[in-house]
Amino acid sequence: MSSPVRATSDDLGQLAITGWRAFTPDPVVRWFFPNDADYEANGRDMFAWVLRRGLALDTVWATPGSTAFARWTPPGRPEPDVDDGPAADEPDWRLARYIAYKEITDQHAPTEDHWYLNMLATHPDWQRRGYGAALMGCVFAIADAEGLGCYLETETAENVAYYRRHGFDVRSEWDLRADDGRSDTGPHQWGMWRPPR
Repeated sequence: MSSPVRATSDDLGQLAITGWRAFTPDPVVRWFFPNDADYEANGRDMFAWVLRRGLALDTVWATPGSTAFARWTPPGRPEPDVDDGPAADEPDWRLARYIAYKEITDQHAPTEDHWYLNMLATHPDWQRRGYGAALMGCVFAIADAEGLGCYLETETAENVAYYRRHGFDVRSEWDLRADDGRSDTGPHQWGMWRPPR
């Protein structure tokens, strides 16, 4: 496998497809897009929105061909300067879920400086080949040299086990909730921390 490289804006289209396909069964993504037709039509836009922010910070690492990527946020979680153009016409219930998600994940975020793994994705056709480990390793090396930990949120027990194999451990847990007029409780999440080595 070729070494991961920092992605550029030229990679955005393929990266968004990779994320969209990789996260099709993800409980949080499907909380935002519970309807298959809605996800098919609009899901890629959400991944493009997330990825544009990482690309603006130069903190998206990808495999050649963008079949897998890791979107990191550096210490201090700086806000990138990104022009998204006209705002998408999102339904009120989905906006309520986005807001609730940000509020609760912000509450659980570590107070100490850290590298934040916002998203790790491998296209389903390319999974189980070690790409995730290689992509995380790019920033593990940086974080370790800086004496900083790494943090992420995940939403399946299978992912908790996967990240434990890569040095993370559970730091906190919570259930997503939104006052959206549709449901009281969303998916369960785990916040996971990897100390520097």
